[in-house]
Amino acid sequence: MMLAILIAPILAAVAAVSPPPASWPCSNDVFTIDGKPVTVAVCAPPAAATGSSGKPARVPVVETVTAGANRPWSRAVTLDFLAGTEISRSIDDIPLADIGISKTLHLTIGYKPGTVRVERALLIPGAIPLK
Repeated sequence: MMLAILIAPILAAVAAVSPPPASWPCSNDVFTIDGKPVTVAVCAPPAAATGSSGKPARVPVVETVTAGANRPWSRAVTLDFLAGTEISRSIDDIPLADIGISKTLHLTIGYKPGTVRVERALLIPGAIPLK
């Protein structure tokens, strides 16, 4: 009972992630994982990361994962990118358990104002390159 009380707010926060605004640029990649097509969309605001040039700037990102008939799920994360650079990169891991795959996507995400894209993708464990 106590565990359910502690977990409920976390589940509500995850379920409450709404799609990013239509003005946000998104990457869209499809990977074959365990024989299933898995679509990963990464969206970030079009405005430049703010902060001192060359210093980390916090950028909100919405990641959406879809696999076959499974309901798409999204999560909001905040990643650090360098402000004032042509393009900056950050790394993020997306667990795939919610779509029935007991693996994790390890992504390198490139961001510059108006553009976000998955540059590299590894499936772990095993460090299987997908992109």
